[in-house]
Amino acid sequence: MERSVPRVHSPSVRTVVWDIYSGNPQRVPRPSGLLFAIVISAAVPACAKPSSENIQLWKTTQKGPERLHDALADKTVAPRLRAEAAAALVDIGRADDAEALMAQIPAGERSEILKTLIPIDEVAMKDPSPDKSLAARDALFSIRGYATPEDQKQIDSALLPAIANDLRTGHLRNGRHSIEKVLTAIGPDSGAMLADVLGDPVPSYPLAAELLGKVGDESARNKGASALIARSQKEKAKDKDVSPSMWKSIGSIGGPVAIKFLEDKALGSNHDEAANAVRALGARRDPQVLPFALKVAGDPKADKLVRDEMFGVIEGIGGLEARKGLLAIISSDREELVRYRAFEVVISTSKAEGIVPALDAFPAGAAYKKVDVDDLLVRLIEKLGAAARPALIQALDSHAPLTRMTAVMALEQVGARADAPAVAKIAGDSTALKGFPTGETIGKEASRVAEALKKKT
Repeated sequence: MERSVPRVHSPSVRTVVWDIYSGNPQRVPRPSGLLFAIVISAAVPACAKPSSENIQLWKTTQKGPERLHDALADKTVAPRLRAEAAAALVDIGRADDAEALMAQIPAGERSEILKTLIPIDEVAMKDPSPDKSLAARDALFSIRGYATPEDQKQIDSALLPAIANDLRTGHLRNGRHSIEKVLTAIGPDSGAMLADVLGDPVPSYPLAAELLGKVGDESARNKGASALIARSQKEKAKDKDVSPSMWKSIGSIGGPVAIKFLEDKALGSNHDEAANAVRALGARRDPQVLPFALKVAGDPKADKLVRDEMFGVIEGIGGLEARKGLLAIISSDREELVRYRAFEVVISTSKAEGIVPALDAFPAGAAYKKVDVDDLLVRLIEKLGAAARPALIQALDSHAPLTRMTAVMALEQVGARADAPAVAKIAGDSTALKGFPTGETIGKEASRVAEALKKKT
């Protein structure tokens, strides 16, 4: 009798695919031939290939970032889809990855991608979510460096209105790229935009003014300054005073219009306005202001408060020309406190290099109280610490008695044991400074300090 052979039923494609995705542990016979090919084909999901639908799906899956990365990097993928992949990476917080990949893509391929990517980012900048719109703005700026001049104009025409709107609403946001960086890269058009913003009564005018002073050309700065000056006059008419932030903002813009306005106010009869104007002149540390600042600081007829504030402006600017002007004030001004103030600024801006020139500039025939020399000269030098030692050793050979005496007094505090011989060399100096206690000569002070230095370890 013929034995019957049990019939083995091959599983359906549906069953095999279900087992693959569900993780069903039951063993199923492996299909062969055509059926196996069909099974494998069905088991590989269609979502493995880049498409607009899949790119949106990948933003929500675990392996999505990797697939988006691969799609953007793959030159065989259509430029439109590569652009969508780049935007998707930004959307899921992988902007750095997208930016790094874009930098590696050949220029020709990248140009084709940008044709789609720029419009995508422009639309995304209007997203109601602040985080997403900011990320899109940063992404749009990131690709600006790769864009053609024509595409850059398109990008700028989207970036500038968005930033202007933030300024007008007072909600300016810095993302991966600072606003200053963006506006600087855009260039003159940024200045024109900021000047226009300042023409409106925006609450964020201090920031707009600061940015304009950094990125605007002279024409834009003059326009912005004129707008703020007009606004300040209205502010004064309403509130009787111009706010400190307005003064500072005008100073931050700088340029001929702002400087002329502030210089005129600095010389005006209103003491408060004059002081505020001087402080505003120092906001930018602009060398163009230096000649005026030195003139006022050295003018004995100028308001004392204004003169003192002007020294602060000079200190902020610094430089060789500032030091030359200060030395002239030290040598010629009749008021000793003004001379000491000028010395303070020289030391602040020139450090040890300014010690000897500044001390030598003091009038030889003037009287000097020891307490003033100690408080207003020596202590300022002491703040420089050991860095002042070489200059002080040099000062011991100066022709000016005040310079030699100050050097000896300062070396007692900042000098080292090795400085004792140099100080001892002038122990025979019998010069006495006018105003110092009777009998207290430079040599006597040097002898005492040299002994003290020898005891230092």
